[in-house]
Amino acid sequence: MIDSVLKSRTTRSLRVRYLIGLSAIALLVTASFVTMRHVISEQRNFARLVNLASHQSGLVSRVSYFASQMVDAEEATEFDQARAQVGRTINRIQEAHRLLREGSPEEGVPRVINENLRIIYEDPMVGLDGAIQRFLERARTVYHTEMDELDRNSVAYIFLNVYGPHALEPILDAAVEEYQRIGRQAILRIERFELAIWITALTTLLLELLVIFRPLDKRVRQAISSLEAAVATLQDTRARLVSAQALAHVGDWQWNPQRETFICSGESQRILGLGPNDVEPGLEALSQRVRPEDRALWQRQIERAMAEPNAGPRSLQYRIRRADGQERTLHQQIIAQHDASGDLVQLAGTIQDVTEQHELAKRLQRLSQNIPGFLYEYVLATDGSSRFPFASQGISELFGVWPEQVYEDASMIFACIHAEDVERISNSLFVSARELSLQNEQYRIQHPQRGEIWVESHATPERLPDGGTRWYGYVWEVTDRKRSEEQIRELALFDPLTGLANRRLLRDRMEHALAAAQRSAQIGAVLMLDLDHFKTLNDTRGHDAGDALLVEVGQRMSERVRAADTIARLGGDEFVVLLESLSLNKEEAREHALKVAETIREALNQPYQFGDDQPPYQTSVSIGISFFEDRSLSADDLLQQADIGMFQAKESGRNCIRPFTEQRLLAIQSRTSLLQELRQALQQQEFLLYYQPQFYPDGRIYGVEVLLRWQSPSRGLVSPGHFIPLAEDTGLIVPIGEWVLNAACEHVRQLRPFVLPEAFSVSINISPRQFSDPGFLSKVEQVLASHAEAARFLSVELTENALFVDMEHAVEILEQLRRMGIGIELDDFGTGYSSLSYLKRLPLDVLKLDGSLVKESTGDARDAAIVRAVIAMAKTLSLTIIAEGVETQAQRDFLAREGCDVLQGYLLARPMPFDELRALLAAEQSMPCVTP
Repeated sequence: MIDSVLKSRTTRSLRVRYLIGLSAIALLVTASFVTMRHVISEQRNFARLVNLASHQSGLVSRVSYFASQMVDAEEATEFDQARAQVGRTINRIQEAHRLLREGSPEEGVPRVINENLRIIYEDPMVGLDGAIQRFLERARTVYHTEMDELDRNSVAYIFLNVYGPHALEPILDAAVEEYQRIGRQAILRIERFELAIWITALTTLLLELLVIFRPLDKRVRQAISSLEAAVATLQDTRARLVSAQALAHVGDWQWNPQRETFICSGESQRILGLGPNDVEPGLEALSQRVRPEDRALWQRQIERAMAEPNAGPRSLQYRIRRADGQERTLHQQIIAQHDASGDLVQLAGTIQDVTEQHELAKRLQRLSQNIPGFLYEYVLATDGSSRFPFASQGISELFGVWPEQVYEDASMIFACIHAEDVERISNSLFVSARELSLQNEQYRIQHPQRGEIWVESHATPERLPDGGTRWYGYVWEVTDRKRSEEQIRELALFDPLTGLANRRLLRDRMEHALAAAQRSAQIGAVLMLDLDHFKTLNDTRGHDAGDALLVEVGQRMSERVRAADTIARLGGDEFVVLLESLSLNKEEAREHALKVAETIREALNQPYQFGDDQPPYQTSVSIGISFFEDRSLSADDLLQQADIGMFQAKESGRNCIRPFTEQRLLAIQSRTSLLQELRQALQQQEFLLYYQPQFYPDGRIYGVEVLLRWQSPSRGLVSPGHFIPLAEDTGLIVPIGEWVLNAACEHVRQLRPFVLPEAFSVSINISPRQFSDPGFLSKVEQVLASHAEAARFLSVELTENALFVDMEHAVEILEQLRRMGIGIELDDFGTGYSSLSYLKRLPLDVLKLDGSLVKESTGDARDAAIVRAVIAMAKTLSLTIIAEGVETQAQRDFLAREGCDVLQGYLLARPMPFDELRALLAAEQSMPCVTP
């Protein structure tokens, strides 16, 4: 008891003395630290003072130098730059002098003054204050002096270069030396004080060493305390480990082969069904608890782990039967430790009760049997090995393997994947593992019985503690979907009738061909083909025969081009052939393309047989060709050029080949431009009506023929021969003819002030296109509804081409026109069919002799006889006969002598505007021209 009290008092006394000693040392060390900081601060401050004073000498020299630069400057820019340097240096000298005299706590510059410094700065004769001010005054004088006024003889300049280096610098050096001396003295005092502190600290330390005589005891106590803390930490760690094992249902065990001892944790005992008083089993006893079906696999894994050094951990799932009769499923991980010579040192492992998970997997397996495809768990280890810890039974339907076959090794799965897809799938897995991104792929499987099938997989990855990756995923078959997609692709890119490329695929391949030509400089060609008279086949033998012809045409063309060439059907009976890389030489490429085109033309000209009961059918083809050698032309340009060549082939009689020419393009562009201007002319009412009078042989006026003229702003007055054919082709002749009819009726209205002959006729030309217009009669009726009085003067001129297409329909329309009061004239008689039977059927009033007959009537006896016969025939049919193109007096006399009723031609009167016509009528009636 006394011993304990003494020990307690001694310990307490030692602690008090130790605390006092430590406190003293701490105070001394703190004082030493503060002193050291003060020494460093003083050294830094005095260093700044010395540097600042020394810097002034350099600034003085800097002013002198830049003043010389100002004097020597030859350009204003150099002068201004030197002057700016002088100004800045003056400011810096002033600031440095102020800091030396007044100090600045903010900038770490102390204010230092003693008797020597006061003499150096304030001496009235050589004091630094006055010297600095005099120097700066001269420097400012130089600064403010202009370039043309400053030279080397300037007083201020001489002062700066003489006084500065020779008078001011020695004073500055004296100030620097004084600052250095003051700094050394201050630091010396502080260092003496610091020495005293260190001597005191050493003395105190010696006293502590003498007073605290049991340092070893302190160390022992500290070691014991540390050991106790480590034991407590270890016990805490063990408690947490035991709790973690209980929560995770994981136990651990160790087996030492030298001592043949087997140690297992409490959780391992619980999993194995051992009570607290049961003897811990060895490897042999544990082996007996494994189900016989799994025992061989368990023993083989143990033996391999013991025999293979550095093999790493091994895992196995097996079943045991506990002493209480329960069957449990365990997941085991084991690892063996070997020494340097390869002998086994220790075998350690973990066991986890996964019975519930196993049962859940079974239920999941049963559930997965009711859904297409299969669920799986896939693990990729860091060493590159992979396995399927779980796969539902559906894997056998898709891959032809059982889940047990890929439990430890997934290589059988990869062996089933199509060879062209293996690398892509492997790369996808590695990317998914690296980035932990979803893995979603479609690939082909070589099934043992079903052949090639398509599957799709989705999997979500997670990182394993050992650095490996686990995926949970689902695989299902998409073979039908892929086939549907392929069918959709076929429909989107290929013609459903012929199986040839369609317009979309052709455009894509043309873009690739143009890019390839740009790189290789190889010339290619585009062939545009159109079957001749294809509509006739559809109309006579039906669309089934037409479709059969198109299919056969596609097959014949495919047999006569290279595999790399493209054949496309644009629609209807139009085909395109794309020929790539024909030659580097233009002439050779042209010859090659023409040869291919001729081969195709000859093949398509061969007879086609559409059935045993039908005669052979033969057709022909018109082909246009365009060429390309780079990307200067687009795909649309090439198709347009080939199309132009094809239409040129059509115009050349069909069944021929025509390469594209620039001349043809210019003609089309000119035609297109004229058509656009013609449409605009109709909108802007740029058309004019001219009238050519018609006369009786005695000179009296009979009537007029209405002639159309176009007053174009850009082309001037355009003859109808230039634009009427285009208007006829494009259908514009219909609205133009309607405008002519309206304008002519309006002019007839304006002729009311004149006394016109009873049989006065205003004849209007009606084109075949206008006559065939279904709304022709209704439009005439609408015009006459607004100009009723014009009907008795109007006549329509029609050519044989307009009437003989559908004679019955033509007769019906002419009869209705006559009922409206409109006269009917047959124009250009003698140039067409000139059928007498037609003349007998048609309700005609006037027959107009074509100018070509009139022209030769006086020089050719046969033409004269024809004219004579026509006149006689017309009189027999009670028709008025009008001769066009009367240009000579001999023609006039001949026609009058033969009894021609009316004459028309340049000899009698040229076509004239309406105002001139009115003047002509006024002159004939000897009355003034009256404006309506």
